[in-house]
Amino acid sequence: MTGYTLHYRGAMPHAAFALAGLPDGRSVWRFIAGQPDAAGARARLQASCDRDAVAVFGEGRTCRIIAVDGAAEALDRPVFRPVMDSIGPFRTAPLMFRHGPLAAEGVVVWSHGYGGRMADHRQRSAPGVLAMLNDAGWDVLRFDRDPAEDDVSVALATMRRGLPMLRQVGYRRFVLAGQSRGGWQSVMLAAEQPETIHAVLAFAPAAHGEAARPNNLAAATEDFRRLLAGLPEAGPRLAVTVFADDPFDPDPAARAALVAEAAARRQTPMLALFPEQPIHGHGAVNDWRFTRAFGACLLTLVQAPAAAAPRGLRRAPCGGG
Repeated sequence: MTGYTLHYRGAMPHAAFALAGLPDGRSVWRFIAGQPDAAGARARLQASCDRDAVAVFGEGRTCRIIAVDGAAEALDRPVFRPVMDSIGPFRTAPLMFRHGPLAAEGVVVWSHGYGGRMADHRQRSAPGVLAMLNDAGWDVLRFDRDPAEDDVSVALATMRRGLPMLRQVGYRRFVLAGQSRGGWQSVMLAAEQPETIHAVLAFAPAAHGEAARPNNLAAATEDFRRLLAGLPEAGPRLAVTVFADDPFDPDPAARAALVAEAAARRQTPMLALFPEQPIHGHGAVNDWRFTRAFGACLLTLVQAPAAAAPRGLRRAPCGGG
């Protein structure tokens, strides 16, 4: 199941997963993450998932808690414990599998978005597509930032200091992945250090604010053009995903076209994803339908030989090629 095997694994403790299913295969699932304690996560999840089950299947339907903090409830004893560790400014995604620096294909560094000084994203879940990379042998680390200090210049300086530490412990290849401001700064760093970064996955990259508030959104498309221009033709692989109805993107179609145009002349694989409805909105990378429709395509972009990697603009589900 996409929800349990991929999306739940991006959660931060304390996290629980619940499911309600019918014999005909229909199901309702939900998970909750970043709770103060395991008991609270269980109680809150049970109540919210039961409401979903009743709404979909009718009165009397309830959910069953499947896992808490990664440990399956049906087993006699826990066989999984969250890995809470850090390397410099990066910390492990605790419910992902840990391959280790010498055995892993490389490391994915996930950067969350920025919602202002009062919005703390350090307990937010990472998207399910990262679990696909994790299953393919990549370790996943989180670049979590204190919102009080989360300026672009500070974030970039911290990442610059941190990447050599990952090399020192044995990681050979680096993938930078991020949503919103996290995606934008990932592309910026890759342009600065193209020889260091293997690939960048930027989901709804943004750095100009929301359309409904005073901001510099009018400059967003032109600034994005210059952001792409900073990447050398033979530099890192790049996938940029834009979504319809994104209040932080004045023209998703224009951004997708800019990426597709650059992909036509660039030596290194470059991919623009612009999913069709119903996948939409600034946070749509967390939609399980996006993972199912486009996750394999992103995995291929990262791992396949350059000649076999997907390129250009994709709107329909693109599988592995």
